[in-house]
Amino acid sequence: MYAWVESPGNAAMWLASACDRVFLLRTGEVALVGLGAELTFLGGVLDRLGVEADIVAAGAYKSFGEQFTRTFASAENREATGLVLDDLQAALLDDVAAGRGISREAVRAAMDAAPLGPQDALAAGLVDALMYADELDAWVTEAHGEEASRVPFERWAAVDAVIEGIEGWGQESEGVAVLHLSGSIVMDDSGFGTMIRARKVVPVLKALREDPSVRAVVLHVDSPGGSALASDLIWREVELIKRTKPVVASFEDVAASGGYYLAAPATEILARPGTLTGSIGVVGGKLVAREGLRRLGVHAQTVGEAPNAHVFSPMAPFTDEQRTRFKASLDRFYDGFVSRVAAGRRRPVDAIEPHCRGRVWTGRSAIERGLVDRIGSLDDAVGRAASYAGLRAGAYRRVDLTVEPRRSFVSKLVQGVLRGAVASPSAKAIASLLGASALVDVLARHPAEPLAMLPLDLRVR
Repeated sequence: MYAWVESPGNAAMWLASACDRVFLLRTGEVALVGLGAELTFLGGVLDRLGVEADIVAAGAYKSFGEQFTRTFASAENREATGLVLDDLQAALLDDVAAGRGISREAVRAAMDAAPLGPQDALAAGLVDALMYADELDAWVTEAHGEEASRVPFERWAAVDAVIEGIEGWGQESEGVAVLHLSGSIVMDDSGFGTMIRARKVVPVLKALREDPSVRAVVLHVDSPGGSALASDLIWREVELIKRTKPVVASFEDVAASGGYYLAAPATEILARPGTLTGSIGVVGGKLVAREGLRRLGVHAQTVGEAPNAHVFSPMAPFTDEQRTRFKASLDRFYDGFVSRVAAGRRRPVDAIEPHCRGRVWTGRSAIERGLVDRIGSLDDAVGRAASYAGLRAGAYRRVDLTVEPRRSFVSKLVQGVLRGAVASPSAKAIASLLGASALVDVLARHPAEPLAMLPLDLRVR
């Protein structure tokens, strides 16, 4: 397997190092600079806008609200984020060193000197040769014969899908169902984008439980969490499936908070080494825009006898009594969350709870804490599920399922227009400034609910 890179950063170099040879564009720079994070805090700008974030959390490390209430990170936030980055940085150093056959110290030295010019990258052992694309074609022909040629991935994937379909003809009727769950977790079919909609997912899980031809289920999870109640509905169906057939969870880039919650009952949990895992905790609250609206000349007056009728109104923060009761509600959900994780992992609550509290772990750190059973890919998870079900390799079929909402032509058109609108640099800057992310979206959808949501969006570039 070969990699040809033009100007790789951390992610591309990490991936390329797993190949037998790495070729770099003759004028390409290698920006293997190492990992770090910039935490953005909007407390100051929200003050200027007259908006107050009234956020309550259960779990000392559940730092969801900090970006809206503070101008700097808490000690707990710095500790948790730093440990995750240290773990990922160590994995990056180890993997690149092993893949390139050079020492860890050599990789670190290259990082310290990055970005590296092409000759420096070659001398450091990060790449094997410098080539343009046409030179790579000639090298492939020379190394593998006249019949060898580069094939675009899209074409190869299409042919592979056809071959896989043909090979599936005549296979055994019994099989393993793989349910792909990606995006933020919400209750209903609303909004755009990829989400895990509980009211759509629950019936699918029930059908898998009742289908005798489905011998095992794999949950392929890539989610930062979302609505705690929606996560709980999915958790219940997974728990019911596990009573009659094995369920194996496969974690991708992130399976945190609600994304972990729904998979907690699984017979076995597999994760990637760098999967963001855990964040077992809940948070909730509201954005109070009273002062900002007043500056615009908008005023509100409450009418009614019930003292709590406006507890989730955006026109006033919680009273001390309301905040105490809301915190008690979050604590109850947190205790239930931890107990479900402990039961699923078959360990005492006291052994699991110290690793919860909203803390985020990588996949390999989660194994040490009993939150994950083993490191593995989706294919590994399918194999484990088949083994639990007593299915022999090659004697079962795999069925992949996704649950996406149906979109009318008009909604698809509107979605395309909106995507085009936010593609401009100015729109992206505004969205970033106001925190227009999955976190804010889920908070807006579920203002009166506890949220099981990862407090950060960490990406390797």
